[in-house]
Parts: sequence; C-alpha cells; structure tokens
Amino acid sequence: MNKEQKTNLISALKEKLVGSAFVAVIHYRGMSDKQIYDLRIALKSKDCGMKVAKNTLVKLAVKGTELEALNPHLIGPTAMLYSQDPVALSKVIADMAKQVEVLKIKTGFFNKSLMNEATIKEIAKLGSLENVRSSFIGLLKGAQSKFVRILTAPKQGFATLKTQ
Repeated sequence: MNKEQKTNLISALKEKLVGSAFVAVIHYRGMSDKQIYDLRIALKSKDCGMKVAKNTLVKLAVKGTELEALNPHLIGPTAMLYSQDPVALSKVIADMAKQVEVLKIKTGFFNKSLMNEATIKEIAKLGSLENVRSSFIGLLKGAQSKFVRILTAPKQGFATLKTQ
C-alpha cells in the first residue's frame, strides 16, 4: 500500500468513525472467513459498518478526536464497528459473540465515554429505536382515545337515562 492509498484510507476511516454515534472495538482472531462474512452481512442489514485496518492507521485516523480514548484498546487484531444506532450495533455484536466464542468485545465509545463489554450487552437488551417509537405512538394514540371516550361518556349516559 503506497502513501496515497494510506492517506485515503485514513481519511475514509476518520469520516466513518467520527461521523458515527457509536463505535465498538472487537477482537476477531480465530474467526473463520464464513463467520466474518456473516458478521458483515448482519451489520449491513442493520445499517452498521465494519472496518478492519492496521491499528496504527486507526490511531492516525482518530488522532485529535474524542475517539482517541480507544487507542489503549487497539492492540492485536481488531475490527472497528460503527453505527448511528447504538442498540442495533450492540445487538449484532452480542448475538454474534454468543455464536462465535472467539469474538471478544474490547470496548465501545458512545456519548463521549468508553463502555465495557457488560454495558454493550446491556444496551443490546433494549428495544430498537423503531420499537421505542412505535410504543410511544401507541401510548399517545391510547391516551387520545381514552380522552375522547371520557368526554363523550356523559352524553352517552344522559342519552340512556332519557330513553329509559
């Protein structure tokens, strides 16, 4: 890889990582090609991404950003996973870690702070953004319907009294 290619890779890495709401670092040594392919497919289906690059290039990409906090965890074969939806990415990582024993979650970076493996697995238990939105809309619609029933109840009660 020549210097120009490395520069392009560093700038692309920086753009993807810094532009993401949630970044995770995993250890993937020992995973088969099929397992890595399955991980990439699972990530892509949830609008998440994965980048495998030399740790020195990743360190250069995150230099001068908040993501510099990840540097101590960039040891050995690491893959950078990124997404705008922390729950979706956490679910993919947690599900894959259950299936593939050699996949180790090193750390995550969300909301300007580092997270450990346990925290990432806890986030994976939350509902997705779509589920939370639909539940919220359901609550709003339910409250509106109940309000309308309460307002019309006295009229209905009065009408039944008159007919009797």
